[in-house]
Amino acid sequence: MNAEAQPDGALLVEESSEPGWMWTLKAALPFLLFAVVAAEPFYRVWFRWIDKNDYYTHGPLVAFIAMYLVLRKRKELTGEAPPDNGALYAGGFGALVLYFIFTEYDLPMRAFFGLVWAASCGYLIHRLRRLRPEPWKPGLFVLIPALVFCVVAGVNEIVSIGWFFVQLVGIGLVLYFLGKRISLLLWFPMLFLFSSVPMPEYVVSRTTMPLKRFATANTVKILNSRLVGITCRQYGNRIVMAGDEDEPTKDLTVGAVCSGLRSLIALISFGMLFAYITPLSVPKKLILLVATIPASFIANLFRILTLSLVTHWWSSDVATKDGLWNNMELGPLSSLVPNLRKLSNEPVHDFTGILIFVVAFIGLFSLERVLTHIERRQQRRQVAQADPAAEGADE
Repeated sequence: MNAEAQPDGALLVEESSEPGWMWTLKAALPFLLFAVVAAEPFYRVWFRWIDKNDYYTHGPLVAFIAMYLVLRKRKELTGEAPPDNGALYAGGFGALVLYFIFTEYDLPMRAFFGLVWAASCGYLIHRLRRLRPEPWKPGLFVLIPALVFCVVAGVNEIVSIGWFFVQLVGIGLVLYFLGKRISLLLWFPMLFLFSSVPMPEYVVSRTTMPLKRFATANTVKILNSRLVGITCRQYGNRIVMAGDEDEPTKDLTVGAVCSGLRSLIALISFGMLFAYITPLSVPKKLILLVATIPASFIANLFRILTLSLVTHWWSSDVATKDGLWNNMELGPLSSLVPNLRKLSNEPVHDFTGILIFVVAFIGLFSLERVLTHIERRQQRRQVAQADPAAEGADE
């Protein structure tokens, strides 16, 4: 078997020495065993992910993003160019078709994501079939303790800790079977998988109440300001506003979902990914990551403010239960768009849940553009200081 060492440290295997499927299966065996170890914790964490009121509904997407990030490193891992995006788009379209099939026939979503994950892992193994493991025995110091704690957490049915140690088992497997160099190349995809680990319930319950009161207090300040001019008071996590003759007071209760914790968790995960893929310097990447925290609070404040205005103009039922468009004249649109009447029943509360991320993403993308512009100016300034003649030639 002939292989040439490349300047970047990767091993490029000649076309004639491509390993067979038996070698691929042998290399994939440890990770198949990992799937067996992770089965029980996954079964338990799944119910957290699919709960609409939970804070980790983005959990099922994390693994797909991590696998895509690994494919982006194919050049460094195997010496080959990354695959065309066409195959990834085709896979995504196929997953979307499967999703609608499973939804139409009410089939278990665990089975759907299990099939998609299995297909994605098979595709990943196929694309990395030229990868040459460089076993690193000290990886056992991570693998063995993680396995022990994973089993203990599974026996005691501790969801968060069990799934946390599943991620450590995966890191230990990569260290021990694939080696230190490959682990360093894959540090971010492995770190990103931890964003699917849910916080323990008692931590969530202790965090949501202060966040609810914080969001309520700031919303009351904005409503009482001269800009808005709505008289209201705060009672814990309730906003009581002055109404009209029919309803002297109108109140809105800021629930756990509106505390901002869900958007904060999801946006931190997105911020990690966004900062990693942007071609910025490390300090500016950190600025972009830290900016996700105020962005989530501002977006959540915008949501509660919108719900408060709808409550003031109509009622709290319109904001949280009935749907805003039922109180407006739809006209001929209902006949042109059959689902419009169904969509009109959706409460404003659910719509603003999506609006949070729209507002936050606009803010983060705008900040990234500003940071990119600043970095380019700094680079041009450094080039000009290093070579003034080059600056004159460019001009």
